Amino acid sequence: MEPIVLWQTKWSHGPYVPMYLFFGGLTTGVFITAVLADLVGIGARRFRPLSRVGAYCAVLTLALAGFFLTVHLGKPERGLAFPVFFTNYNSWMTRGGWVVGAASPLVVLYAALWFFGARAWLRRLVGVIGIPFLILLAVYTGLLLSHAGFVPLWSKKFLPVIFLNSGLTTGLAAAGLVFLLAWPWLRRANDHRLADPYGTLFWVSLAVVAAILLELYELKNFMAHLQATDQRVPTGHYVAPKGGRLAYEYVTQGALAPWFWKGIIGLGLLVPLGLTVVEWVLRLVLRPWERAVAAVKFASILVGGAILRFVIVWGGNLKAPLDFPPSKWPIPPLAGG
Repeated sequence: MEPIVLWQTKWSHGPYVPMYLFFGGLTTGVFITAVLADLVGIGARRFRPLSRVGAYCAVLTLALAGFFLTVHLGKPERGLAFPVFFTNYNSWMTRGGWVVGAASPLVVLYAALWFFGARAWLRRLVGVIGIPFLILLAVYTGLLLSHAGFVPLWSKKFLPVIFLNSGLTTGLAAAGLVFLLAWPWLRRANDHRLADPYGTLFWVSLAVVAAILLELYELKNFMAHLQATDQRVPTGHYVAPKGGRLAYEYVTQGALAPWFWKGIIGLGLLVPLGLTVVEWVLRLVLRPWERAVAAVKFASILVGGAILRFVIVWGGNLKAPLDFPPSKWPIPPLAGG
């Protein structure tokens, strides 16, 4: 008997869920980039402007994540008062509320310490304390989906890691892009050496390359895992939702294939790798154009990261197939039957 494949299009309605997932992961990446640049700035002062603009950017992306989440909620006041209304502590929605509640003040405080010129050691201490909470923020967005338990594409093993990797990749890109856009102001407000973009850009691009290669590796393993997933797991031996191969075909060969190959793999990962090579060549022969290429590269990564969330959420419309027909006893017989 052919399995019955279930479809449900609720998740594909509206951009709110994927955009919340995107900006949540982006906040993690931007914040970690800012803190690491701040720590490196102890010995290399040119990284301090990158840290500062990254700290401000993290507040903006956090606000956008909160906006999309609030609009998505049927009753936004419940999200604002989650300790009162969210009582199922086995749910990652409840746990995620606490993660967001713990991470958000640290993001805002870190940016405020930069803005008001507080002591550097205090700012860096807040940043280091915030990193584990922000990592949890990115990981929780993957756990939130993967614990549904009946969607083949939402893997508990791979989705949290992929969302974390993508958050770091897009965070580096966002921090680099904002740094480039703010560079004229930074040059006027600081010593020219501190705002010189070239040395900073090189190290940001090098980190982006490492993050992209890691993300490609994780996506390859994820697709291989789906392709090899057994369609028929004996009853009582639950390992993962059935239908992994169907999900693999849906993403790589079906309706989502153009978004996966052209949007995620192409625009989000391979094109930036190629542009990085161009950027480094221009660094040697035509420096002003290096910044333009880097800006296009960073924007490409951000678009690809957003498409990744949309593909994952859209892929949730495919549910685990049934190996037996549903019961028909509730259906009344036809008249005269």
